Amino acid sequence: MVLGVAGCGSPDRGDDAGDTVEAEKVINCGIPVSPSEPVERAVAVNQPAVELLLSLGLEDRLAGVALGDDRLLPELEAAASQVYRFDTEFPSFEAVLDHEPDFVYTTFDYTFTDEGIADRVRFTELGIATYQSPSECTGQDAVQDSELTLEDLYAEILEVSTLFDVRDRGDRLVGRLRDRAEAAAGDIDASGVTLAWWYAGTASPYIAGCCGAPGIMTREVGAQNAFRESRQLWPEVGWESILDRDPTVLVLADLTRGGDGDSAEEKIRFLESDPVASRLTAVRNKRYIILEGTTMDPSIRNIAGIEQLAASLRELGVTQ
Repeated sequence: MVLGVAGCGSPDRGDDAGDTVEAEKVINCGIPVSPSEPVERAVAVNQPAVELLLSLGLEDRLAGVALGDDRLLPELEAAASQVYRFDTEFPSFEAVLDHEPDFVYTTFDYTFTDEGIADRVRFTELGIATYQSPSECTGQDAVQDSELTLEDLYAEILEVSTLFDVRDRGDRLVGRLRDRAEAAAGDIDASGVTLAWWYAGTASPYIAGCCGAPGIMTREVGAQNAFRESRQLWPEVGWESILDRDPTVLVLADLTRGGDGDSAEEKIRFLESDPVASRLTAVRNKRYIILEGTTMDPSIRNIAGIEQLAASLRELGVTQ
């Protein structure tokens, strides 16, 4: 099936007129995504998906958004205020259908489960196209076959902009993000630096393995991931194992969920009082870098994460 040409009665898409895209070429997590015409009424679920669509200027084609407790990027707040917001990050299947979507886009695989919203098949049976971030095709707990890269994130932007028939906007967004990423780490030498990325939990903390967004940001600044040999996205790791690696710097997720070890403040309190964690060189030297939790998910925020990571490593004086 072929997406129609933008510009037919759609003056707001004049900047993308002339794009004709073969939607059958968009294979998402093994599933063809082939709407018969450009998306007009999308429901976006999870922060990264919502922020990507808003960054593409598609608020006029959002029937609703479902978000967690994290704040949206400040520059997107005004656009987001024009869109209906569900009162939970995972609304019911019926609540989503009430908004008559022609497309459902999500970041996390949990969305397309019975515990989340509904299986993709249920949407497909109703003629509603679906798209899941390719970084989540195998789910959070699976062993990863390959390491996520910035090119994978850029490819998602281009696929999504294709489905909305605004490929020119996607190209421009990728160009801006690419320039920022290159500028952020262009003059930094962190080859002797090891990072441990702590997401949540205290007894057996979730520490980033090789292959997700933390891996992207680590590689972009030229540092090493202390647990790069793990093929899981967020394996649970004991503090003795972390002490054995003794990373140069700890990168701490600042989460607003209120769970065990979620906030950066709680993490630091634990690190400086726990008999094992307090022996870490990074703790004794207070080498902490704090990022919002959403920045550790694959998304356009990873570019700002690279910028913040590079700047913080320079401030800590651990680069060459």
